[in-house]
Amino acid sequence: MSTSTVTAVTTTITGARVFDGERLTEHTAVRVADGRIAAVGDDTLLRPGDEHVDARGATLLPGLIDAHVHLLPGALRQALTFGVTTVLDMFSKPGTVRDALAEAARPDAADVRSSSVGATAPGGHPSMMYAPFPYVTGPRDAERFVADRVAEGAAHLKVLYDDGTGGPMPMPSLDVPTIAALAEAAHRAGLLVVAHVSTARGAVDLLPAGVDVLAHAPFDALAGPQVDAVAAAGVAVVTTLSVADGFPDGAVLPLLTEPDLLTRLGPAWRAVVERQGRRWLPPHLPDFAVAKDNVRLLHEAGVTLLAGTDAPNPGTVHGASLHRELGHLVAAGLSPAAALTAATAGPAEVFGLPDRGRIRPGLRADLVLAAGRPDEDIAQAQRLVAVWKQGVRADLDAYVGSAAEQDGLAALRAQTEKVVAAVRSLLPAVEVRRAEDDELLGHVRRSGPLWEPVTVFHAALAEPAEREEAEDVVRRDGLACLADPWWVEEEPGRWTEARIQEAHPDRVRVRWADPLVAQPAHGQWIDPRAVRLRRHRP
Repeated sequence: MSTSTVTAVTTTITGARVFDGERLTEHTAVRVADGRIAAVGDDTLLRPGDEHVDARGATLLPGLIDAHVHLLPGALRQALTFGVTTVLDMFSKPGTVRDALAEAARPDAADVRSSSVGATAPGGHPSMMYAPFPYVTGPRDAERFVADRVAEGAAHLKVLYDDGTGGPMPMPSLDVPTIAALAEAAHRAGLLVVAHVSTARGAVDLLPAGVDVLAHAPFDALAGPQVDAVAAAGVAVVTTLSVADGFPDGAVLPLLTEPDLLTRLGPAWRAVVERQGRRWLPPHLPDFAVAKDNVRLLHEAGVTLLAGTDAPNPGTVHGASLHRELGHLVAAGLSPAAALTAATAGPAEVFGLPDRGRIRPGLRADLVLAAGRPDEDIAQAQRLVAVWKQGVRADLDAYVGSAAEQDGLAALRAQTEKVVAAVRSLLPAVEVRRAEDDELLGHVRRSGPLWEPVTVFHAALAEPAEREEAEDVVRRDGLACLADPWWVEEEPGRWTEARIQEAHPDRVRVRWADPLVAQPAHGQWIDPRAVRLRRHRP
C-alpha cells in the first residue's frame, strides 16, 4: 500500500509516563482512534483488537513543533523521523511552499505552516539565498504584499528588520512605519506577525509596531529595561540558539557528537555536516553565550519562549536540531519540562494550532515515545522509540537513502553555492602580486573592519590586521610559507603533516611527511576547498 494512502489504526499505548505538553500527568495510557486521541487514562483503556504498544520505561510526549525552519525538499519527511510532527516555516518561495503543503498531506511527513515569502527591503536579508522575490518599498505596499502571501497559502507573516548591525555586513532594511503597516494588514487578514530581529535595539524598536513574535534571541546583550519591555509587550520569542552549532570552537560540529541523533542522520547528511565544519570561518566568532544569557533573562521575566532551529543553517538539520535546541534551552536555565513545553504546547498556543501540542482527548494523535524521562533529563528526548502522526506510526528509517533525501541535499547544495557566490561578490578577496613579475603571492580578504592575509589557496597566514599590514604579510610570507610544514585535516579532528609541492587556487599537491604512508612519488593532489590546511610555523 502506498504511504500516501495509509490509514490510522486504533492503537492503545500503555505503561507510559505521559507528559501532556505542560506537565507530567498521573495517566499511564493513551488510546488513539481515527487519527485522534480518543482517551487518556490507565491501562484499562486497552480493548481487544487494538494495536498494543507496551511503553513501560518510556515517556509519551506530544509531537514536537519546530517554530523556525526554512524548507527544503523532503524536509518534512526528515523532520518526522526525529519526532517533529509540525514545522513552522519562516521564509520560503511559493513553489517550495506549494510542494511542502502537498507533502504535508502524507502520513510520513510532518505538517507545516508557512509565511511564504517574508517582507524585506529591496536587497535586504535574505536576498543572498532567495532572490528574486517580491520586496516591500514602504507602507503603501503592505496591503498588497499581505494579500499575495495569503494567496500563496501563508498562515503567518514574516517581516525582517535587520540592517546588518548584528552581522558581518550592512544591508537595506524595512523601517518601523512600514513594519507597522504590514502588521496592521496582516492582523486584518487573520495572520500572526513574526519579526526577524538580531539585536536588542531591533527587538525593542518593533514592540510598538504590533508584531506578535520575535524570531531570534538577540545576539547582543539585552539590558534590564529592554527585557522588561519585551515582557510587558506580551510577545513570544523564538530562541534559535541552535544557530551557534554552526560556529564551533573545534572542527567537529556539535550535532555530530550526539550518538542518538547520529544514528538517524544517515551517511549523506553526516557528510554534509562534516564539510560544514571544515568551511572557512571568521577568526572572531560571535559570542553566542550572550544570546543564551538573553534567553535566561527573558525566561525569568516570564516571556513565552518557543523552540526553533533556523534549519538548515550550517550545523543544523531538520528534526535533529530541535533536540539540540532543547538542550540549549536547558543550558540557558529552563527546566527540561519547560523546554519541552517550548516545543509542544507553547508554539501550538502562540501560532493558533489548538488541535495539537498537548495530549488530550479530541486532539490530533501526533505523539512521540521516548525512552527514559526527558522531562527530567532533556537528552533522553533524543532516544526515540516511536513517532505517530495523526495516529499513523512513522517508519523512522524510511527517509535515509530516499529520493526525498537526495532532493533535499541537492537543494541545500544549490542554496549554499548561491550564498557563497553572493558573499564573495560583496567581500571579494584582493589579489596581492609581486611588482616585478606580477606573480600572484596570495590575497587579503575582509574580516569585519580588518583584512586577513591568506595564501593563493586561501589558507590563513596571520591574524587580521589593517589592510596595508595584511598585504605586507602576504608579500613576505605568501610564497615563503609554502616551504614550511603544513597540517592537512581531511577528516574532522585528524590532522596529517605534509609538505606542499605545488599550489594553485583550486588544487594543492602535497607529500605526506610520514614516510610509511603510501603515496605517489610526486605527491598527491588535494582540493583546498574540501579540506582544512593549517601552516605549522617553525
